[in-house]
Amino acid sequence: MEQRTPTIIEHEADSPKKSHSRGHYIKDSGHRIQNIARDHGLDALISEEKIEVTPLDRALKREHKRKEQRQRNLESIVRLAHKSCKNETAGDPDQDWLYRFFDMAQDIHNSSMQRLWAQVLKREVTNPGSTSMKALRVLKDMTPKEAQILQKSAALACSFGNDNSRKLLVGLRAHNGIFTFGKRDVTITLSLGSFQLPYSSLLVLIELGLLHATELESGEIEQESALSFHYQGKNLSLQAMNRGIHLLYYRFSPTGNELCKLLGNKLHQQYYDQMIALLGQKFMVHTDVTGSIHHTV
Repeated sequence: MEQRTPTIIEHEADSPKKSHSRGHYIKDSGHRIQNIARDHGLDALISEEKIEVTPLDRALKREHKRKEQRQRNLESIVRLAHKSCKNETAGDPDQDWLYRFFDMAQDIHNSSMQRLWAQVLKREVTNPGSTSMKALRVLKDMTPKEAQILQKSAALACSFGNDNSRKLLVGLRAHNGIFTFGKRDVTITLSLGSFQLPYSSLLVLIELGLLHATELESGEIEQESALSFHYQGKNLSLQAMNRGIHLLYYRFSPTGNELCKLLGNKLHQQYYDQMIALLGQKFMVHTDVTGSIHHTV
């Protein structure tokens, strides 16, 4: 069964936040590099104190510290995965997948990203084969900020018709009819930027390979039969009022679709309300909660 509880990704570093105010920086850039070098055992040539330990011993000490941190990272991810379990039916993940997973996950330090990796592990246990190696590689290279953009887009994602892949609905196009003055076609759009997902964020998702670059247009929606429409666990049906209506959208890639599933359902109420208002201009909208909503223009 698909995970319904959303995974929350917070864009915050594990270290204290920086500010553009110089008071929030450590003295100056030189001192900052010195502190970083000391934390990672690389300050032998810039330290004010003479270091007697040989380079080999320093390297071994640094490697030992790194292995300890990697072990703590994995233990934290496993703990989070175990904590999220609710006695679901489980299977046996592929052993090669597990080894690759642990090799990648050991370098995930950010606590929010660890929660996401924990969700990947749990999903693979409850549904073996659900997360591809390609999705893992994308996650490994993803920054917390990029993951937060993915989370925002996943909360706006829908699917419709017989295609279960996630899409970002951005509007619709309809024919006005031969007796209508002005343009024959009318396009009504829904601004994703109003919901903290500007076009620059879409470009990030496109660059990551999670979203196809081209805005797409559906085929003409049949007037005779209702179109099934799904948004964050809500099931709707759309009955076209007229012929010549098309939906405009961006489609998530297979990898983007996988990661959206990992994040679970998280309904964005303001977006949902505006989406219903948009669809209601050209469709009879039947929802599984409020019955029938009918808007005309």
